[in-house]
Amino acid sequence: MPISGPVVHQQLMDAYSQTQALLESVRARITEATQQRDQLDDTRSESLVKLAEFYLPDLTPESIRATWVEVQPAMSQVFRRKQQQCDHLHTELTKLDARRQTEDATLLTINHDLDELIESQKQLADQVEQQLRQDGPFVELADRAAVAEAALERAEANLHEIEQDSARKLPAYEASTLFKYLQDRKFGTAEYKHRGFTRRMDRWVGKMVDYNKAKQGYDFLKKTPEQMRQIIADDRQSLDVVMDELERRRDHVAAGLGLPAKIEANSAMQRRRDDQIRILDKLIAETNLVQSQLTEADDPRGTYYREAIDLFRNMLQQIDSRDLKRRATSTIDLTDDQIVAQLMNVEAKVGSYDEAAQQHQNETLKIQAFLEDMGRLIQQFRSAGFDSARSQFVGTLDVPMHVNRAIQSGNAEMLWSEIRSAQRWGPTAMEQITAVATHPMTQVLINAMAHAAGGALQEHARRAGRRRNTQDRSWIQSGGSSSGRGSDSSWGGGIRW
Repeated sequence: MPISGPVVHQQLMDAYSQTQALLESVRARITEATQQRDQLDDTRSESLVKLAEFYLPDLTPESIRATWVEVQPAMSQVFRRKQQQCDHLHTELTKLDARRQTEDATLLTINHDLDELIESQKQLADQVEQQLRQDGPFVELADRAAVAEAALERAEANLHEIEQDSARKLPAYEASTLFKYLQDRKFGTAEYKHRGFTRRMDRWVGKMVDYNKAKQGYDFLKKTPEQMRQIIADDRQSLDVVMDELERRRDHVAAGLGLPAKIEANSAMQRRRDDQIRILDKLIAETNLVQSQLTEADDPRGTYYREAIDLFRNMLQQIDSRDLKRRATSTIDLTDDQIVAQLMNVEAKVGSYDEAAQQHQNETLKIQAFLEDMGRLIQQFRSAGFDSARSQFVGTLDVPMHVNRAIQSGNAEMLWSEIRSAQRWGPTAMEQITAVATHPMTQVLINAMAHAAGGALQEHARRAGRRRNTQDRSWIQSGGSSSGRGSDSSWGGGIRW
């Protein structure tokens, strides 16, 4: 059973939220690993104090502890600022998520209203078409337009053929020296004035090249295309007269049923949807920025961490590990050997926790990148109109499964490919797509003409309507005014394509 566009849209939004939750859980593991490492740092600090007390008998333990007290507040201040920044970014992220959920809900409401407007417009358009098909003069005009279109198509085909024929044959005439000689002398016309021997020689040349027949062929190839173009232009003008009357009758019926107002309401709702999508796109961009800032702030090896490490190193800058090991070996007392061994053990554990934290950080960056890709995917989904109720997806589409696979591979493009290949348009939407460059009022006229003409003339009537639509669009795009070019231009402030 097909899955509707709004359902898949909701699944994607749920997947976005779940990916955010996954990102937070990975960040929590980073925090846990960082805390465990901090505990080891505390143990190492205590060991260093003990070692200092052993190696510096001339300094009292109170003095050593005083030195630590002086440094620790600065380090604590760095971590407090880091925590404050993370808390601030978490708060901002919560606000953005709340706003996004609100705007998502608004978009769903707009989509629902737009679907209803489109369906209502379709029903009104069907009623307009039905009334036009029952209008005797409209049916007669549709038949006339179809017949005129058929004749026009034949004339255009003939013109194309003669133009090709002219392009192929005229160079031979132009290259004939004797033919051009007689033509330049205006041989065979009243303008030819030569007498005596010259006239006799020209006649002899004319018989040799069969000039009269060649001149007829040349004139036909030279003049006929322009004559045919003029005839076609006159035929098009005549067809326009019929189309003007067809459009006038359509406009009268459409106005009576309220179709123009419905079209304008539809356009206004579509503009509102576009504005809403821009709001959501901005929110996603802001969310991605805050996520990136939070990842940087929460990184155990990020800016704040490096600042704290610098303070810690400054505190221990006079202690060298090689000196510690050498001094421990050179003394008889085993106390310092035990402290150094404890320090080595702590440093080994610190390395393992650093490695774990780095793995978690790499995973965080991967998930964050995927989250940004998911945001862009949802933007594409909405821009393509896939979130509309008119959009359908094959029943076998399993969005959660494809999302999980995409997270594992870190490739959101694969997810988009699966979604796009599973997407289908319903009947109503297919008509919209087929007529993507056609104003709704023009589409009403085309459908009504096709059904009114019927039989063998049906397709010609449809093409007559399309020809008018194409001419109007080309004329308007070339800089013309829409007034006076058929009634389409009078609805909703002008034709929109």
